[in-house]
Amino acid sequence: MKKSSKIILVTIICLLLAANAVLLIIVVNNNKKRADATDSETTTEARAKAGVENTELNKDRPNADTGTGEIIELSEGDVAPDFTAELVSGGSFKLSDYDDKIVLLNFWATWCPPCVREMPAFQRLLEDGIPDLEIISINDKEDKASVDSFVESEGYTFNIGYDVDGSIGAYYPSNGIPYTLVINKGKIEKIYLGALDADTQYAEYKDAINSVK
Repeated sequence: MKKSSKIILVTIICLLLAANAVLLIIVVNNNKKRADATDSETTTEARAKAGVENTELNKDRPNADTGTGEIIELSEGDVAPDFTAELVSGGSFKLSDYDDKIVLLNFWATWCPPCVREMPAFQRLLEDGIPDLEIISINDKEDKASVDSFVESEGYTFNIGYDVDGSIGAYYPSNGIPYTLVINKGKIEKIYLGALDADTQYAEYKDAINSVK
């Protein structure tokens, strides 16, 4: 074969390879666009569904902030009454803001030995870094100074809220404290009245949290 023919043949092969490469890039980009579009549609549908679920959840939901809704003894499966609590650390905690998560809600007081005894369990759960878990411990009608002093001395860093006038606790009536609820997507999954030692309660709450995840 003449040298010129070889050059022409090599040139043709190179052009064909280049054309295939360009075609492959076009196909990959088109597939990526379709995948992105599908992901976007799925996300939009999920958000729309969540919006419907939240609307249904909050329909006629008891609310301590507004003083609306029937106050009843709560049972597992009930919608957890909404509330907003001022936090010891600053800021506030609104329960319905966490309707897409698991919330461990606890009612306690500094004068309550079982309450104080189990509180290290909440700190351990916080430090476990469990995804989608929020912890909020509401003090039972003590003045802010007493709560602040206790929290500072113990060094707890999980969310602790005030309920000086008892307006939040009123929507969570119980026969005593500590009173703790595991709430999943706005609904009560587990209720605990009383507490043993911190290790026992840690295991109990962690099992309950894992069972609803």
